[in-house]
Amino acid sequence: MRAILTAAAVVAALSVASTPRATPLARIDASLARFAQQGRFSGVVLVARHGRPVLQRAHGIANRRTGERNTMSTRFNLASLGKPLTAVAVAQLVERGKLRFGDTIGRFVPELPAAIGKRVTVAELLDHTSGLGDFFASPLYPQRRPTLTSLRRYLPLIENEPLASTPGSRFHYSNSGYILLGLIVERASGEDYYAYLEHHVLAPAGMTHSGCFAANRLPPRTAVGYAGGQPNTSGLPPRGTSAGGCYSTAGDLLAFANALESHRLIDARLTGIVTSPKVSLGPVQKYGYGFGIREGRPGQSATIWHNGGSPGVGAELDINPALGYTVVVLANLDYELIAPAIDSVLSTLGVP
Repeated sequence: MRAILTAAAVVAALSVASTPRATPLARIDASLARFAQQGRFSGVVLVARHGRPVLQRAHGIANRRTGERNTMSTRFNLASLGKPLTAVAVAQLVERGKLRFGDTIGRFVPELPAAIGKRVTVAELLDHTSGLGDFFASPLYPQRRPTLTSLRRYLPLIENEPLASTPGSRFHYSNSGYILLGLIVERASGEDYYAYLEHHVLAPAGMTHSGCFAANRLPPRTAVGYAGGQPNTSGLPPRGTSAGGCYSTAGDLLAFANALESHRLIDARLTGIVTSPKVSLGPVQKYGYGFGIREGRPGQSATIWHNGGSPGVGAELDINPALGYTVVVLANLDYELIAPAIDSVLSTLGVP
């Protein structure tokens, strides 16, 4: 479904939203139209209740060169919203007895120096308490970027990173850590990370339009990200990774949420483990194993969520099991630009 904006339609929507009887979905619809008209939203929003879509809206342009518009079938770069997919892959291997959360990572990636491999555990990679940092910040990254066609090629950017803190002591968001998790998936399963993801996560969840596509061979109906009005393609790695940068649609992310909640990807015990708080980030924000947990006020239910943001990319998935709401927002603009639109959707639904 595509929302085609005209001035009259926007005025009508806003007038509906201002009436006391306007439903939450009508208010969301009007709010999105307003953000899109202001140039602060380009992408798609899907709201589902008990697993079924109740609102789907697309705004803006997917490709400014061709004029192709965003639709509900458009694929968007997920950036770090791909991390929950990697976390599920790791949990599946725990379920199959191939590894343990408490294993040190040197068991699977012996190339790492002992200061990392013998000290950091799989669990600490998952909840960002490893002390590792961000391979994007490596001075080697710009030169090596075109060669980063497999996860093992990232190791030279990671192996000499000094740990920012003692493993397990504090939260330090780490893209490097999630590259290592992808390598652990490969070594523990015997499959290439991309093949494992396709066979054991995407396909079982019904995510038929998702994948870690090569940047120079993106499939049709894929949005181009725009940062400062310019395409972000020149800064992308050659392919998405276990740390992020793969592609999906709003419908596929709803399928992932439904598969997670119905325990079709990992059993109920492990689902509870990965989506329960491990690290406190503040009064209401916590982090589990690849999933954020946003706790509501007393009497409110918690929301399981993750977002993704990079130049020209904004993405978020929010799941509130108690309220029955799943919200997906995907955009081909910077996350910071579209954040008010996301906040508007969630606050209108009463999702903490």
